[in-house]
Amino acid sequence: MYNFFLRQVQYRLLVLMSAMVFVISATFGPLAVAQSLPNQMDIRVLIDVSGSMKKTDPKTLRIPALQALTQLLPHGSKAGVWQFSNYPEAIVPLGLVDPQWQEQADAAAQTISSKGQFTDIGAALKAAAFSQQDQASGRQLHLILLTDGMVDVSKDAAENQRARRTLLEPILQQYIDMGARVHTIGLSHQADERTLRAMAHLTDGLFEVAENADQLLDIFLRALDNTVITQQVPVQIDEQTFDVHANLESMTIVVEKNGDHHIKLRDGDQRLFGKHQALTSQQWQSSSTHDVISIQQPVAGTWALVSPTAKLKRVNVVGQLQILLQQSHQNIKVGQRAYLDVQLANEKGVLLNANQLQGFELGVQVMLDGAQISSQTQVFLAHKKTRVHLPVINQEGMYDLNISVVKGQLVREISRNLRVHPLVAVALSETLNPANTAPAQDIAVTVEQPKAITQQSMVISKEQASPALQALMQTQTSVATPTVSVATTATTHEPQPSTAVAAEPEVQTAAEVAVQPLTATQQIEKLVNKVKSQLSSANATAPSTTVGAPQAEPQVIVKAALDPENLSYSRWLVVVGAGLLLLVLLLFLRRSSTSTT
Repeated sequence: MYNFFLRQVQYRLLVLMSAMVFVISATFGPLAVAQSLPNQMDIRVLIDVSGSMKKTDPKTLRIPALQALTQLLPHGSKAGVWQFSNYPEAIVPLGLVDPQWQEQADAAAQTISSKGQFTDIGAALKAAAFSQQDQASGRQLHLILLTDGMVDVSKDAAENQRARRTLLEPILQQYIDMGARVHTIGLSHQADERTLRAMAHLTDGLFEVAENADQLLDIFLRALDNTVITQQVPVQIDEQTFDVHANLESMTIVVEKNGDHHIKLRDGDQRLFGKHQALTSQQWQSSSTHDVISIQQPVAGTWALVSPTAKLKRVNVVGQLQILLQQSHQNIKVGQRAYLDVQLANEKGVLLNANQLQGFELGVQVMLDGAQISSQTQVFLAHKKTRVHLPVINQEGMYDLNISVVKGQLVREISRNLRVHPLVAVALSETLNPANTAPAQDIAVTVEQPKAITQQSMVISKEQASPALQALMQTQTSVATPTVSVATTATTHEPQPSTAVAAEPEVQTAAEVAVQPLTATQQIEKLVNKVKSQLSSANATAPSTTVGAPQAEPQVIVKAALDPENLSYSRWLVVVGAGLLLLVLLLFLRRSSTSTT
């Protein structure tokens, strides 16, 4: 009887321990994560069609730029296009990208006009919003927004201000909650750059300004590069040639026509053909500014563009090899680090093993305005992601990241961008509260803009601020007035309206203090000392706070504990520990059973 009881106890303990191991494994995630293929994207595009576009885009160059974007989206991705002014309208329904969807998108782009009266960006974002189902699909979520104006929903300035506040808080917050990146494009400097910059910054997207509509094609191509992993082959600009290796599934060629409407291509067998002289399976989409040529199973060899004025922009390829890329951040501060995780897979998405990885070399170049900042190469690591740490950058700007994978004559390239923001400056201002018109003193965290742009207020989240600034934000949260205005990923601070737009009154009582071009450490120390001195003087007249209250630890410590590598390591420790505990318990029970017998 006793032995029977003991066996029952052993059985139940075994079941319990097995269940514990299962729960722990499910909680902390699987040890081997399935790889998402490069085309697993959900991309939504918003195009401004308000009346002001007649001046900023008189030739309606949005049409060919949008056509190029939709033609280059990989098959199997999910996408939709909306135009908006007074209200949003879906011109290309959300669906899976295939030849039929691309044909529909090409036709829909030609219907774009500039007849709207207002610019309701908030309504457009609501119409294209991602759902929890979209988040659970495993696709990477991206939104591309093109506009030339301000948030303009009424002739009443106060109503426009409320609409802008709603856009930056509850509407944008939904995108943040879904983990979606918002990439914003301002057409001319008449656009609300401050709002567009904040939308991109808070979602780790990218913001760009097109000086004129002629730049839209290049900016749309960069937006595509930062959403979809577009694998390219190098183009010899001087000769207008490129090499094609055997067994490619397909390739897509983008040609800027520059007035030549009869461009031709020479294939790998040195045969000449054009739009109406096809020698192979091809799809040739023409617009006023460029051609997009998609070719199935292209012949191997050296291809060339034959034209006196046209220019090869890029050649995207599919097949043989897939590069799986993860970028830690697209927005960082001066002095911060970012990294890239790279893996290689075959055309079916299966990761290459140690033997297959031999001979491959990974190269990463960092460029600024065409000048190389750094270059590094390394071999691939087997059975894990190969991580490349980008150099510490001490100058603001939009940096180009050129990632190359080389094995002999086989070369694949990927282009990405990295926005480096300046360190913050401090401004002491008095802002009129629209609710009671009573001035509220505020110390605002202000971003120093590029030289061509005046300094504008923007809030810096704790997650993206420097460690020293994070600590300062944490320790000063108990101060009544003035306050340090910050935003977390859950809330968004309303930047003050620009003086160029009729909005709430704003009076600045002190000039902004810009950060000197010193080292990153010196800049941080100077900033911290400045803010502390201002806060100390304000505390002399402010209500007293609790003496000896414990100070919060800097956010950077918490963030380090939540690093993906640390989490992965912890997962292994927990699972292995649970397994060892189970083994020890089984041995103990077995010994107890033997002694009893």
